[in-house]
Amino acid sequence: MRSLVLFGTLLLAACGQEAPKEAPKAATPATLPPGTYEVTATVKSLVSTDKTPVPTFAKAGDTMKTQGCVGADGLPAPELLAAKGDSCQVQDPYVRSGRMNLTLDCNRKGQGQVMTMLDGKYDAEGFTGTLTASSSFSGPGDYKLVEDVVARKVSDQCTAAPAGGGEAKS
Repeated sequence: MRSLVLFGTLLLAACGQEAPKEAPKAATPATLPPGTYEVTATVKSLVSTDKTPVPTFAKAGDTMKTQGCVGADGLPAPELLAAKGDSCQVQDPYVRSGRMNLTLDCNRKGQGQVMTMLDGKYDAEGFTGTLTASSSFSGPGDYKLVEDVVARKVSDQCTAAPAGGGEAKS
Protein backbone atom coordinates (compact mmCIF):
# COMPACT_ATOMS: atom_id res chain seq x y z
CA MET A 1 0.00 0.00 0.00
CA ARG A 2 2.84 2.33 0.86
CA SER A 3 4.38 1.83 -2.60
CA LEU A 4 1.03 2.69 -4.19
CA VAL A 5 0.92 6.02 -2.34
CA LEU A 6 4.54 6.73 -3.30
CA PHE A 7 3.80 5.92 -6.95
CA GLY A 8 0.75 8.22 -6.93
CA THR A 9 2.82 11.03 -5.40
CA LEU A 10 5.45 10.63 -8.13
CA LEU A 11 2.76 10.76 -10.84
CA LEU A 12 1.31 13.94 -9.40
CA ALA A 13 4.77 15.51 -9.23
CA ALA A 14 5.37 14.63 -12.88
CA CYS A 15 2.06 16.24 -13.86
CA GLY A 16 3.22 19.51 -12.34
CA GLN A 17 5.95 19.90 -14.97
CA GLU A 18 5.09 22.43 -17.62
CA ALA A 19 5.23 21.49 -21.28
CA PRO A 20 7.67 23.50 -23.40
CA LYS A 21 6.03 26.72 -24.55
CA GLU A 22 5.57 27.34 -28.25
CA ALA A 23 6.61 30.62 -29.79
CA PRO A 24 3.67 33.04 -29.79
CA LYS A 25 1.83 33.17 -33.11
CA ALA A 26 1.96 36.48 -34.98
CA ALA A 27 -1.28 38.44 -34.86
CA THR A 28 -3.42 38.35 -37.99
CA PRO A 29 -3.12 41.67 -39.83
CA ALA A 30 -6.31 43.72 -40.29
CA THR A 31 -5.92 43.48 -44.10
CA LEU A 32 -3.81 41.43 -46.48
CA PRO A 33 -0.26 42.87 -46.31
CA PRO A 34 0.91 44.62 -49.50
CA GLY A 35 3.76 43.18 -51.54
CA THR A 36 4.58 40.55 -54.13
CA TYR A 37 2.95 37.14 -53.76
CA GLU A 38 3.59 33.82 -55.47
CA VAL A 39 0.40 31.82 -56.00
CA THR A 40 0.25 28.07 -56.56
CA ALA A 41 -3.12 26.86 -57.83
CA THR A 42 -3.92 23.14 -57.98
CA VAL A 43 -6.87 22.07 -60.11
CA LYS A 44 -9.40 20.05 -58.10
CA SER A 45 -11.96 19.74 -60.88
CA LEU A 46 -12.80 21.02 -64.34
CA VAL A 47 -16.16 20.13 -65.85
CA SER A 48 -18.23 21.19 -68.84
CA THR A 49 -21.41 23.04 -67.91
CA ASP A 50 -22.92 23.01 -71.41
CA LYS A 51 -22.25 19.36 -72.27
CA THR A 52 -19.56 20.25 -74.82
CA PRO A 53 -15.98 18.98 -74.59
CA VAL A 54 -14.15 20.28 -71.52
CA PRO A 55 -11.57 22.96 -72.31
CA THR A 56 -8.09 21.45 -72.53
CA PHE A 57 -6.16 24.18 -70.69
CA ALA A 58 -6.04 22.15 -67.48
CA LYS A 59 -6.98 18.86 -65.86
CA ALA A 60 -7.47 17.71 -62.28
CA GLY A 61 -4.16 17.63 -60.45
CA ASP A 62 -2.42 20.23 -62.64
CA THR A 63 -0.51 22.91 -60.78
CA MET A 64 -0.02 26.47 -62.04
CA LYS A 65 2.13 29.23 -60.55
CA THR A 66 1.80 32.95 -60.96
CA GLN A 67 3.16 36.04 -59.30
CA GLY A 68 1.59 39.43 -58.72
CA CYS A 69 0.90 42.22 -56.30
CA VAL A 70 -1.31 43.00 -53.39
CA GLY A 71 -1.85 46.73 -53.25
CA ALA A 72 -1.66 49.06 -50.27
CA ASP A 73 -5.45 48.67 -50.04
CA GLY A 74 -4.97 44.98 -49.19
CA LEU A 75 -6.60 43.73 -52.41
CA PRO A 76 -4.89 41.20 -54.68
CA ALA A 77 -4.33 42.20 -58.29
CA PRO A 78 -6.59 40.19 -60.63
CA GLU A 79 -3.65 38.51 -62.38
CA LEU A 80 -2.90 36.65 -59.15
CA LEU A 81 -6.15 34.69 -59.52
CA ALA A 82 -7.41 34.99 -63.11
CA ALA A 83 -6.45 33.14 -66.27
CA LYS A 84 -3.66 34.75 -68.27
CA GLY A 85 -5.04 37.19 -70.81
CA ASP A 86 -8.39 37.73 -69.08
CA SER A 87 -9.34 41.34 -68.39
CA CYS A 88 -10.75 41.46 -64.85
CA GLN A 89 -12.07 43.77 -62.18
CA VAL A 90 -12.28 42.94 -58.46
CA GLN A 91 -15.87 43.10 -57.17
CA ASP A 92 -17.31 43.02 -53.66
CA PRO A 93 -14.04 42.35 -51.83
CA TYR A 94 -14.08 41.33 -48.19
CA VAL A 95 -10.51 41.10 -46.89
CA ARG A 96 -10.50 41.64 -43.14
CA SER A 97 -9.39 40.00 -39.92
CA GLY A 98 -7.94 36.90 -41.57
CA ARG A 99 -10.88 36.18 -43.92
CA MET A 100 -11.04 36.92 -47.60
CA ASN A 101 -13.85 36.59 -50.08
CA LEU A 102 -13.82 38.32 -53.43
CA THR A 103 -15.15 38.01 -56.94
CA LEU A 104 -13.41 38.75 -60.21
CA ASP A 105 -15.58 39.78 -63.14
CA CYS A 106 -13.47 38.81 -66.15
CA ASN A 107 -13.83 39.14 -69.88
CA ARG A 108 -12.07 36.61 -72.10
CA LYS A 109 -11.45 38.20 -75.49
CA GLY A 110 -13.54 36.67 -78.23
CA GLN A 111 -15.36 34.27 -75.89
CA GLY A 112 -17.27 35.99 -73.10
CA GLN A 113 -17.43 36.29 -69.35
CA VAL A 114 -15.69 34.31 -66.59
CA MET A 115 -16.76 34.89 -62.98
CA THR A 116 -14.11 33.84 -60.47
CA MET A 117 -14.72 33.66 -56.73
CA LEU A 118 -12.15 33.16 -53.99
CA ASP A 119 -13.13 32.10 -50.49
CA GLY A 120 -10.22 31.82 -48.09
CA LYS A 121 -8.18 33.04 -45.18
CA TYR A 122 -4.94 34.96 -44.79
CA ASP A 123 -2.20 35.83 -42.32
CA ALA A 124 1.03 37.84 -42.46
CA GLU A 125 2.72 35.11 -44.56
CA GLY A 126 0.13 34.72 -47.35
CA PHE A 127 -3.31 33.33 -48.10
CA THR A 128 -5.09 30.07 -48.90
CA GLY A 129 -8.50 29.30 -50.27
CA THR A 130 -10.77 27.72 -52.82
CA LEU A 131 -11.15 29.42 -56.17
CA THR A 132 -14.20 28.67 -58.33
CA ALA A 133 -14.41 29.98 -61.90
CA SER A 134 -17.49 29.65 -64.10
CA SER A 135 -17.68 30.76 -67.71
CA SER A 136 -20.58 32.18 -69.70
CA PHE A 137 -19.40 32.22 -73.31
CA SER A 138 -21.33 33.30 -76.39
CA GLY A 139 -20.57 29.91 -77.97
CA PRO A 140 -19.76 26.42 -76.71
CA GLY A 141 -17.13 25.67 -74.09
CA ASP A 142 -18.67 26.77 -70.80
CA TYR A 143 -16.99 25.23 -67.78
CA LYS A 144 -16.68 25.24 -64.02
CA LEU A 145 -13.15 25.13 -62.58
CA VAL A 146 -12.33 24.58 -58.91
CA GLU A 147 -8.79 25.11 -57.59
CA ASP A 148 -7.02 25.03 -54.25
CA VAL A 149 -4.95 28.20 -53.96
CA VAL A 150 -1.89 28.73 -51.76
CA ALA A 151 -0.11 32.10 -51.89
CA ARG A 152 2.98 33.16 -50.04
CA LYS A 153 4.38 36.63 -49.73
CA VAL A 154 7.82 36.77 -51.36
CA SER A 155 8.59 40.48 -51.03
CA ASP A 156 7.38 43.54 -49.15
CA GLN A 157 7.81 45.50 -52.37
CA CYS A 158 5.59 45.05 -55.38
CA THR A 159 8.03 43.78 -58.00
CA ALA A 160 5.38 42.52 -60.44
CA ALA A 161 3.60 45.29 -62.32
CA PRO A 162 -0.12 44.97 -61.61
CA ALA A 163 -2.34 45.10 -64.69
CA GLY A 164 -4.96 47.43 -63.27
CA GLY A 165 -5.23 45.21 -60.22
CA GLY A 166 -5.82 45.82 -56.61
CA GLU A 167 -8.72 48.19 -57.18
CA ALA A 168 -12.31 47.37 -56.34
CA LYS A 169 -14.84 47.76 -59.13
CA SER A 170 -17.40 50.37 -58.23
